[in-house]
Formats: sequence, C-alpha cells, structure tokens
Amino acid sequence: MNDIKEPIQKRAIEKRLQLIEAAKRVFNEVGYHNTHIKDITVEAGSSVGLFYKYFEDKNDIYLKVLNILFEKEMDIATDFKYRIIHEDDKKQVIRDYIENRLKYTAYRNIGEEFHVLSETHEPIRTVKIHYRETYLNILKEALSELWENPTEDSLEVGSKLIRCIIYSNIIEIDNLRNDALKNDYIENLTDILHRIVF
Repeated sequence: MNDIKEPIQKRAIEKRLQLIEAAKRVFNEVGYHNTHIKDITVEAGSSVGLFYKYFEDKNDIYLKVLNILFEKEMDIATDFKYRIIHEDDKKQVIRDYIENRLKYTAYRNIGEEFHVLSETHEPIRTVKIHYRETYLNILKEALSELWENPTEDSLEVGSKLIRCIIYSNIIEIDNLRNDALKNDYIENLTDILHRIVF
C-alpha cells in the first residue's frame, strides 16, 4: 500500500486535479475497463510515479472522479431546491434546472457505465446509494416546503417521480441535434414537471 497524502501546496493540488480531470476525460472516452494508468498520465502530461503519489490505483481515481461529478450534481440540485422554494416563477426555475443538468451530459458515458459497474463493485455501489439518497432528500426538502401537509409517502413518491422524469429525459434531450426541437422538448418537460409536481 502506498503512503497516499492529500496535497497541501498549491502546485501539488493543481497536479492532482490535472490527473483527476485527465482521468475524467479518459474514463468518459474509453470506459473504466479500457483505461490504464498510463493513459491517464499521458493525458495529464504527468508521470506514473506522480500518479501513485496521489492515488492508490485506477479504482481510487475513478471514485474521485465520480465524487467530483456527483458533488457538482448535488450543487445543482441544492440550488434548484433553494430557488423553487423562494422564487415566484417556478417554471423558469424548473427550466433552468433542466438546462443546468444538460451541461453535465458531456460525461454521460461515465454515468451510464457507472450504473453497470455499481451492480458488481461494492465501493461504486456505495457511492451510488449515497448520492441517490442525498439527491432524493434534497428533492423531498423542496417538496415539503411547497406542498400542503405532505406525508412521508407522498414526499418519497414525488422525489422519485422528479428524479425519474429528469434522468430519463435529459439523455433524450441531449441526443437531439436540432436546437428548435431541443428547445420544444425542454419547454414541454418544464410544463409537465410544473403541472404534475409543483
């Protein structure tokens, strides 16, 4: 086992982040199983020795990549929760949320493979469960503020409904190459969410 330490100097932090960003690109392009540490270090313009200074192995950096991607997703969800509770134009808040989620489809290959890997890889499954529950709790908090006298069951169903609607449609929207169709899809999805949930 390597003596892995969190970097504290600015240059070391930057080098570690460069490796994580490179890993994100390589994992997204060729997948977890086809990625080798050398691929990551070449992409980062770094060395294998430096890689092992900051990470135990490929699995370690993959988990770091997942955590960074999911933390960004949680930030978007938290912003959505705050705005949907406090702003009057709920439809605009919903539309902004959809458009913010679309910004992260650039790494959708990681997301799709992540779901497959989580079936057999316990640390990845743990990450999946943690962020899924965190996301659903953020949505439940929003709904508990917006709905009159919600029950725990209704909050559970509502949060899962929003999650499923968003997740299943984001990829469909991203697949559209016609901007007018994409805009129409977002507008209709916004209307659906506004009508049935909010």
